[in-house]
Amino acid sequence: MIKLDKFIQGINNKDPRAWKELYRFYYGALCNYSSSIINETSVAEDIVQECLIMIWKSDLNFQNIKILSSYLYKSVYNNTLKYIRDKKVEDKRKSEWSSTLSETEDDIFYMAAEEDVIRKLRAAIAILPDQRKTILQLSLEGYSVQEIALQLEISINTVKTQKKRAYSFLKENLKQYFSLLLLLGILK
Repeated sequence: MIKLDKFIQGINNKDPRAWKELYRFYYGALCNYSSSIINETSVAEDIVQECLIMIWKSDLNFQNIKILSSYLYKSVYNNTLKYIRDKKVEDKRKSEWSSTLSETEDDIFYMAAEEDVIRKLRAAIAILPDQRKTILQLSLEGYSVQEIALQLEISINTVKTQKKRAYSFLKENLKQYFSLLLLLGILK
């Protein structure tokens, strides 16, 4: 009994020899206990190490070995559960960040692709004859065939013919992009 009392007194007084014994006696058992909860040996070792350091740095005094043992196991248990909770929060945050990043990357990709298609469309429109170009631009701005005819003072049939030729030209010169232009609602 005196030896245990001396051991507890050494722990309370931060005697390195007593702490060496504490470490030798409890470390493996506490690691196994933590590892049985989280099934990660290296994490369990870190948790036990942190608990022992926390006790060393604290002003705690233990009356007997039973209280010390109980405190050690309770500390390891609580810190193991804290690790599990923090890991779940971190995993959830990583998952949310990953999905946000993925959505952002998708948005950036689609915006870049759309911008590229629009740039190619503008380049193709730029080489159209003037009247056809004007009719197509007015059509893309939402003007009806009748409104274009009135504005340009030409017949409705001329507008329809020029618009049809413009679309045929674009379809031919933007083959791989034409359906995308229709899908994006740029061409109607």
